[in-house]
Amino acid sequence: MQADIQCRNCGNQFSGKYCNQCGEKVYTDHDKTFRHFAEEGFHFITHFDSKLLKTWWRVMTRPGVVSLDISNGIRKRHYKPLSLFIIGVIIYLLFPIFEGLNMPMAYHKNEMYGHFAEQMIEQKMAAKHLTEEQLGKKFADKSPKFAKILLLVIIPLSAFVLQGLFFRRKKFFFDHATLAAELNTFYLYFTFLIIPLGMVIFILIVKLLMWMQIIGNPGYMYLGDNISLPLYAVTLAIWCFVAFRRVYKEKWGWIILKTILFLIAHALIVYTIYRFILLSLVLLFI
Repeated sequence: MQADIQCRNCGNQFSGKYCNQCGEKVYTDHDKTFRHFAEEGFHFITHFDSKLLKTWWRVMTRPGVVSLDISNGIRKRHYKPLSLFIIGVIIYLLFPIFEGLNMPMAYHKNEMYGHFAEQMIEQKMAAKHLTEEQLGKKFADKSPKFAKILLLVIIPLSAFVLQGLFFRRKKFFFDHATLAAELNTFYLYFTFLIIPLGMVIFILIVKLLMWMQIIGNPGYMYLGDNISLPLYAVTLAIWCFVAFRRVYKEKWGWIILKTILFLIAHALIVYTIYRFILLSLVLLFI
């Protein structure tokens, strides 16, 4: 039997490779070799990629499975939905194919809160002695920095909506927040990465076929709101219906009704509340 070891971190006496008090690892000479360093690095990269990609695929194709497992204590097999959401935010902001949520200052005037947006913009222009074009440039410089952090607001707001809709299930807020993170991860990747990327690839293929003279000019190609919005709404509705049915286990009629109510609330959160908070904070710090 291995003799007791004194933990160098907390002074606790224990046996084994890890302190049962603070979790500190007992390092040996082998742990400090280059070979061990290379092994650890290789293991981390392969395990990280595998776990991340498998979780991403489950989120995109099996709504609610990841959240249900995590809520039931099965966590090792999944990458955290919140971390997956943050990775999506970073990718979206580094390579924004469409403007999406991070839009120019002038566009805020056309939103539901447009009247308040105009007043705020005019007040800032007067206070800083700037033209609207100058203020717009400053806004464009600062907006992405705030947008990175503020996108996280969508998750707790969505969780509160889920908690209100499914209060009879008597689940912890953690359970609703986990599903909200998974739901918004799907929404982010599908809406702002997959569909725009698919559209770009489609346009490139069409241009290639035109260059090869296989097809003629099809005219102006654009994924307009009359096509994109119904596509997003239907896809998200199907995802939410399946996820809610799987996680909350209510009758179909109630799930359909609550899916519709959630979609309305989610649209309000994403396209009104989030954008208004973003506009307010960016103007505040200009």
